[in-house]
Amino acid sequence: MLSLVRTGATILTISAHDGCGDLIAAIERFSYTRTTPPIESYNFAGEGDTLIFFSSECSDTIRTFQTTVAPTAILCGLINRQLTDKIQRIRVSPPNIVMRLMGNMDKAIDRIALDFKAQEALRGGLLQNLDEPSVLVNFTSSPLNQLVKIDDFHKRALLIDKPFGQLLTFLRARAQEYLNIALGSPDWNEVQITIFDAMDQFNLHYQRLLTVIQGLDMGIVISESWEPEYTVGLRKSDVYQVKTLTPLPPREIKMAAMGLEYDDAGRRVADFDVYHGGKKISWASERKIHPMPRDEIGLMYRKRLLDKLPAVAKSVLLRMDTQIEKIGLNNK
Repeated sequence: MLSLVRTGATILTISAHDGCGDLIAAIERFSYTRTTPPIESYNFAGEGDTLIFFSSECSDTIRTFQTTVAPTAILCGLINRQLTDKIQRIRVSPPNIVMRLMGNMDKAIDRIALDFKAQEALRGGLLQNLDEPSVLVNFTSSPLNQLVKIDDFHKRALLIDKPFGQLLTFLRARAQEYLNIALGSPDWNEVQITIFDAMDQFNLHYQRLLTVIQGLDMGIVISESWEPEYTVGLRKSDVYQVKTLTPLPPREIKMAAMGLEYDDAGRRVADFDVYHGGKKISWASERKIHPMPRDEIGLMYRKRLLDKLPAVAKSVLLRMDTQIEKIGLNNK
């Protein structure tokens, strides 16, 4: 299922008095130290993570910690260890939500702001709105099943005065409606992808395709089946067809498919044909944009895929590519 709404990281800023070694030791029990500056550390925080920015009177350096432990559990731990006398001040970022939109994002943000009588905020408002009781909602066009950097957020954010749990449930229920407003259409694109492989490694190529669709959160697979295909000479061959629903332009699917046709050495390991509205999307349309041979276009899109895939999905794809290479060598 396409992920359109998730929670974001929470930030705790802790200011301490001098002589805070016990306090730092207690925080380290819950977390691990990050060497990145505070604002950059958010780029490495996942859903539900807590970032702790720690400063003290004895140092000008802000130390950064990251953990999957909830802020309330951290604070309970510090209180139970009777370390509150070492703390000068604690501040917390507002509960926050990250929402994925594509197309005219401002149009959907305007509608959400109207629906919830929201206040405008700016990207990165987690640091600018410490102790804010409202929920901060950031927007991005990036997939939510991987880390989202602050620079990936839309410049506009919203502060919404609603209970966090209720708002999260409501936005999840209406996420597709708001996405359709941004896209300007209630209809997603139905795209068919057919897989042909002379070495009959259909399952491997199907899994490679799924790894990319799911890894980049490109859409929803709604059906799959074997289908007959006829050449110009009326020779029949079987191809595996995967139907997807996607909010992305069909060209995005075509670019991903072309990237999957090639390995790192530039060898074409499979054919992925893409259809939309009953018409085949020709690779020649890509050559008009990138005037170069087909294999160079495929390699360019392969690199694009590998650069964008989350680490786990990339590792899975490369492992399957190695299997295909071994099969090719054995068949020589």
